[in-house]
Amino acid sequence: MNRVYIDATIPSYLVARQSSDPKMVKWQKITQKFWNDNRFEFIVSDFVIDEIENGDETKAARRLHAVKELPRMIVSNSDRILATELLNQKAIPQKAFIDAVHVSVSARNAIPYLATWNFKHLANPHTRPKIEKICRDAGYSPPYINSPEIILEVY
Repeated sequence: MNRVYIDATIPSYLVARQSSDPKMVKWQKITQKFWNDNRFEFIVSDFVIDEIENGDETKAARRLHAVKELPRMIVSNSDRILATELLNQKAIPQKAFIDAVHVSVSARNAIPYLATWNFKHLANPHTRPKIEKICRDAGYSPPYINSPEIILEVY
């Protein structure tokens, strides 16, 4: 089974009410297909839990319920150090510390995939090479960062 770290976008799309935006509808359907694919073991961190428990109580409860059985990684000081390095070397913007933590937890725990719908900071073809280099320079194998759609296509 392939271990996949998921950021907060995955449970958000998974349990959201169906959108009227065709692109969002597509992403919701892909997320549901991805979630139900038994080839993957999904993993979250305490930072993901913190993110998904914010906002509307009913929606937050649905997101939390979706991930309640998943293995949870506790973010360590070493994870924060690598995340800070990702920010300092401008692979990820300073304002996106949590995104850097997602990368760091994945890399430091040898989780081969990081699934996200965040194309701005994470699943971005311009930022991924920088992220990968920083992880390798720190002695870690970087996760393959991409959307559920692309990860499903790889298999």
